[in-house]
Parts: sequence; structure tokens; C-alpha cells
Amino acid sequence: MSKNNITIKKNIPEGWKETTLGEVSKVQTGPFGSQLKNEQYIIGGTPVITVEHIKDFRIKKFDYPSVTDEDKKRLSKYLLKEGDIVFTRVGSVDLSAYVDKLQDEWMFSSRMLSVRTNDEVDSRFLSYFFRQNTFRKYIYRISVGATMPSINTSILKSIPISYPSLLTEQKAIADILLSFDDKIELLHEQNKTLEETAQTIFKEWFGKYSVDRPEEFPQGWRVENIGEKNFSEVIGSGIEKFDGEKIYLATADVSHNNITNIDTKITYENRASRANIQPVEKSIFFAKMQDSRKLLMFDDFSKNNIENMILSTGFAGIKTTEISHYYLWNFVLSSQFDNLINNLANGAVQVALNNTSLKKIEIIVPDDEVLKNFSKIVKPLFKKIFTNKSQIQSLEKTRDTLLPKLMKGDVRINSK
Repeated sequence: MSKNNITIKKNIPEGWKETTLGEVSKVQTGPFGSQLKNEQYIIGGTPVITVEHIKDFRIKKFDYPSVTDEDKKRLSKYLLKEGDIVFTRVGSVDLSAYVDKLQDEWMFSSRMLSVRTNDEVDSRFLSYFFRQNTFRKYIYRISVGATMPSINTSILKSIPISYPSLLTEQKAIADILLSFDDKIELLHEQNKTLEETAQTIFKEWFGKYSVDRPEEFPQGWRVENIGEKNFSEVIGSGIEKFDGEKIYLATADVSHNNITNIDTKITYENRASRANIQPVEKSIFFAKMQDSRKLLMFDDFSKNNIENMILSTGFAGIKTTEISHYYLWNFVLSSQFDNLINNLANGAVQVALNNTSLKKIEIIVPDDEVLKNFSKIVKPLFKKIFTNKSQIQSLEKTRDTLLPKLMKGDVRINSK
């Protein structure tokens, strides 16, 4: 987009309207539990969207819960249309998502609210309005519930909104923001494919062997514990004093090797009373008390990140060697690793890893020549992944900076 299409506004925007959401849209609650019970759900029917299906303001693909064609017809008033917006009704009440073409005629659950705009407001524009940090904080403030935040149709209808009176300007704003999201989504999908390619190679090379059948190993292969110092080493907590600020990451800030929050800064003085972990080059971390897929990898493509980060002790980590790094990363990504940690985990309800249990994990160690050849093949894949991640972070930062400016009219779009 050329610079001539953007002008900066310092005052309240002219040509904008202010009203409440209920004046320009229909707000509806999902079907009550008595209308749709858990035992009526199936796999493979019409999907029913609920809270856990919203991620990054988009609706994830899923197979369950779904409903039969008969229930779909019976509850047709709860079917969504492309352009609707769904809201989480209980809990994370700031979460919303735009209903895309793929989700047309899907259903939404009793834990959700739907918003369907009239012809005066572009729903894509409105979906970005809901993504502003100021709006998300506001909806938490006006939510009700003593133990868990909750919103209803009355609360949502009363929310004040503002928008350009020209529909063309609304659409132009939405198109700009959507272009960022589409590019980010494309890079995420590319990274997923690259990672799956590396996993396919890993399975082809090593998948047929088991630690229980060492007699089938090629000559020079062996079994070791993951904490053996000549192959990898478990990282303990505790860091030396550091100067300046560091980015502090908790497990909640990570989703499968993607850092979702890089805003929390700390100094040594305000963290000295707590244990921390300093990531090192060629190290792998995963959440102790949460989904094992909450993973982080640091290698020679992420040196700058390593220097500026501190991790919480909610992570367990291993320091790898030059020869073992990409082999171990793919091992941690494999279903074999998931099965191992589930068997080793402490805690009856939730998977809980610690350094002791990590050291018990056995792993097949191929000979050095095989490891070198494997790393040589998959390393370019991960180099591309990290390049994409850097681009994703840059796009997200630009989008998140631009979003409130567009929504307040500080940046105006020439839509003529």
C-alpha cells in the first residue's frame, strides 16, 4: 500500500459513528444444555464450536463435538453464517473469532455467543475492533460472575462501538489487517509442513528401532538416558547476575515453539528472589506441568533470543551437543516421546515432569556418522522455520501496532 493512501489523524475522526453493538447487530446465546446434551454429540457431523476451538482469533478445525443432520435441522436457529462473530461467554470472555466460509452452517455451543451485523457495519472490520487490547480489557471489566467472568446478550449488546460511516472504508481497514493475518497463517502452515517433513525423515531413518530390541540395532548404535553428559544434559535452574532487562517467558507464553508473549521484561533485581533458567545455545525446553507440546528450541539461528531471555522454572530443559541437537529435537516431537513422558510422569491428574524423570528417559543413539548425515539433511528445514518465525514476529508487531491506530481513526485509509 502506497504512503499516499494513508493520512495521520490526531483528532477524533470525522465521518465516524458511535453506537452500541445491539443497535447494529443481532446477538444470540447458543442452545441450552437441555436442548443439546453431551450424549447427543457425534464425530463427523456438523461441528459445534466451543471455547477451546478458538485460537489466535480463528476457529480451529475439529471433528468433535458434532451433531447429526436431524439435530442440525432441529436447532437450525443456532447455525452460523459466514461473517458472523462468535464470543466466549464464560471464562476467557475476551476471545472472539470471525466465522469464515469453512465454518458456514456450523453450530455454536451454549458456552458461546454469536454476533450477526446488519448492512451498516462490515463484520470483518468489527471482528478486528474486538481484538483491540483496550476492548479486551474493557469486556473483562464489565463481565459478571463471582468465581468466573461471564457475559450475556445484554452485556454484549450494550458495548459501545465506533466505525467509519463509509462501508468502503471499513472494508479497506479490514482488508489491510487481514492481509497481515493471512501472511502469518501461511508462514505457520509452511512451518508445520517443514516440521512434518523433518519428522517423516526421522521416522524413516529411526522409526523401526526400539530401545527394547537393541539386538536389532545397526553396529555402533546404543541406548542411553537422555541426561547422559556425552549426548545431552538436563539443565538446572539458577542463573548468574545479569545487567539490564531480559524478556521473561512463562509456559503460558509458549505454544509449540512459538513465543506468544514477548512483552514481559525483568531485571535481575526484581527476579533475584526466585529461581530462573537461562537458555543456552542448542537447548530444548518443554513445559513441566502442561501439554508436552509446549516446546521451545534454541539453536544457532536464535542466538539473539538466547542472550535476551530468561525462562521460568515451569520449563524443563536439556542441553544438546552439535551432533545430537536436531536428532533430539525430532525425538521430542515424536509420539514415542509423548508415550515415554506419560509413563514417567508424576501426578495422578496432570503430566508433571522434573529433572529426575527426564534423566530416566531412554533414547536410541545412532553412531556419529548417521547423526551427522541426519543433521545435515534436516538443519536447512529448521533454518527456514526460524526465518519464518522471525518474519511472523515482525508481521505481528506491525499488525498489533497498526490495529488500534486504524480503529481509533488515527490512521485513515483512502478507500475511494
